[in-house]
Parts: sequence; C-alpha cells; structure tokens
Amino acid sequence: MKLPAMDWRQFPLLHRLQVWKSADAAVTDTQSAPAASLRLFRAAELARPAMVLLVLVLLLVGSAMAVIFSAYQYRILFNQHQNLVANWDELQVEWGQLVLEESAWAANNRIEQIASKRLAMLVPEPGMIEIVRHER
Repeated sequence: MKLPAMDWRQFPLLHRLQVWKSADAAVTDTQSAPAASLRLFRAAELARPAMVLLVLVLLLVGSAMAVIFSAYQYRILFNQHQNLVANWDELQVEWGQLVLEESAWAANNRIEQIASKRLAMLVPEPGMIEIVRHER
C-alpha cells in the first residue's frame, strides 16, 4: 500500500514507519530477497521496540496483579459481610426475646402481685375513690 505524499514529520511514529519502509525497499532493491529478510538490526534500532515491549509486559503484569488483589479484597469483604449478617440475625433473635421478657415483666397481674406483697398496697374500694377534676 502506497501512502499519499504528505509531510509525515508531524506524526513521529508514522514518519519512522515511512522511513523504515523506504529503507526496506532500498535494501530489497540492492540485494536479493533472501538476503533482505536476513538483515541484522543494530542495537539502536532494537532499543526502542524492546523498551516498548518491556513497558507493555510490565503493564500487563501490573494489571494481572491488580485483578488478583481486587479478587482477594472482594473475598475478604464478602466474608466480613456474611459474618455481619449472621451477627445481625442473632441480635434480632435476642431483641425479640428481650421484648417478650419485657412484656412478661410488665404484665398487669404481676404488677398487682408485687404491689400487694412488697408494698402492702390494696385495691381501693369504690367508695374510697375520689375523682379530681382540673378546671381552668
């Protein structure tokens, strides 16, 4: 594929690709086809792709480690959530038992028995009851 004529210097990566293509074309013109495919690259030509590859590998390893860490954190938080739900259920049962116990302790007949035994109180006769009205 032939690229249209334009100034490729404004796109550094594409300019380098254009330069490499033209260099490869020049090599293929001067040498035979098998010799062109066996061309050795200089260290300077391999340094940048090697650095790009190294950075990409490091990013891939970092991403994999982040996925592993997030899965580990999810498992820990899920276990904590399950423990809290179990504690909440136990507390709800205990609260229900305390409400029942409170209603048993506050029953009218029990209050009457304690008032008559401990405080020697009696139920008043109807003639002993006086009604006091508050007038404004």
